[in-house]
Amino acid sequence: MEQFRHTKEHPSTSTQVITFDIVALEELYGILRLQSCREDYFYTEIRGFYNIPDEKELVVNIRVKNPNQNPDFAWDRRVKYLYRYMLDLEKFMWNLSTLGGAYSAMGDFDKNYAKIAAKITAQQISLAKKYGDPNILARCLLYTALAEGQMGRLTQAVLIVRAVKHWAKQNRNSEIVERCCEGVYQKLRAIRLFGK
Repeated sequence: MEQFRHTKEHPSTSTQVITFDIVALEELYGILRLQSCREDYFYTEIRGFYNIPDEKELVVNIRVKNPNQNPDFAWDRRVKYLYRYMLDLEKFMWNLSTLGGAYSAMGDFDKNYAKIAAKITAQQISLAKKYGDPNILARCLLYTALAEGQMGRLTQAVLIVRAVKHWAKQNRNSEIVERCCEGVYQKLRAIRLFGK
């Protein structure tokens, strides 16, 4: 049996235990992947689904049983939906990132491409909010700053980079965002020095 505990910063003494009976390894893999990759999202969905307040400590038990037992089919459908939903969002983010990168590269030579890159970035920001990963959202904001710089709005672009860098310094596991800030800042500096 696998057990996960989720506690807010100031938990009360009460504990809510939820047990999931899993009959297929695919379902177990989906739950474990959600728990490891999107931990906050995973527990938020469980708390919302079962109406568990934040004050209670949440203990999730996962039991792998043979198919003759009575599994929680409602939760099974929910986990499969969430797993596929997150995979689809990830795929859309990859596609938009590739497309946006191409337009951004051309934005160095033509402002019209930079405008299209900014529109693609706006869609990425919308998806990043649904995805629930603040690091990805921060990187999308840096793409916005780059597009702003390519369109000649350097002051606004630098303000965005500074805000994202300040956020990255305040949060753990955001070292890559800090490095991205440095890269975008150097690109903006080159645009200011050499022009378009």
